[in-house]
Amino acid sequence: MTKLLVPAASAALLMGSFAVTSAAPGVSCPPENQSQIDILDGPITCGDAYATAGQYQAEGEKYQQVGPFTCYTGNAMTLPVVLSCTSDSAEFAVNNIAPPQ
Repeated sequence: MTKLLVPAASAALLMGSFAVTSAAPGVSCPPENQSQIDILDGPITCGDAYATAGQYQAEGEKYQQVGPFTCYTGNAMTLPVVLSCTSDSAEFAVNNIAPPQ
């Protein structure tokens, strides 16, 4: 059984302190709660990306609409990416950075 960690899907992420300016594509945001977000495309701040990921319901449907983003979970083949979110203007990935158990 693959253990899917989506710690980014917690309310604690909404309390992080991040710069207000958009992160450039290819930027890795500061780690939070054993996860790290990589901005893949578009104008989005690290704080907005963490807040969006925090609204994903890990127990819900695999594909979920969160604001303008469609977010979906990864699988064992996509690790360390555990969640991806895309919109018409931006894309980011949530990576599990917790040590293997």
